[in-house]
Amino acid sequence: MRTIQLVGGALAVLLASILATSLPAQSLKTCASAESRQARREAGHLEDWDSVYRSFQRFEACDHGKVAEEYSYAISRLLAHHWEQVDVLLGLAARDQEFKQFVLRHIDENIPEEEAQLIVNHSREHCPTQGKWLCRAIVDY
Repeated sequence: MRTIQLVGGALAVLLASILATSLPAQSLKTCASAESRQARREAGHLEDWDSVYRSFQRFEACDHGKVAEEYSYAISRLLAHHWEQVDVLLGLAARDQEFKQFVLRHIDENIPEEEAQLIVNHSREHCPTQGKWLCRAIVDY
């Protein structure tokens, strides 16, 4: 019986270490309640892609629930009303695939309809050459 417990315990430790090394870093981080409140407040006031990127780096673990909704609103505002800054987004996304996935994840049902129409129009009419992945994701949404 003791041998079975030792083998079972060793397997559990081995499995935990394998999972820990194969899971994305975000899933290993936690978001404290105070961080979540701060992330939500901050996400509501993001005015450019650099501030979105800094917030993403700081609060990536908080990207769920109301915080995720605020990020979606911020990203939709930038895409709808500041398309001229899309090159900054494309540069950041080219250097950081997790940030790219973050942005794509927030092109979602939380985007207000009026902004969604503006974003689709920008994507169809003014898509930068290096932004085909983004425009395709927007139009296909």
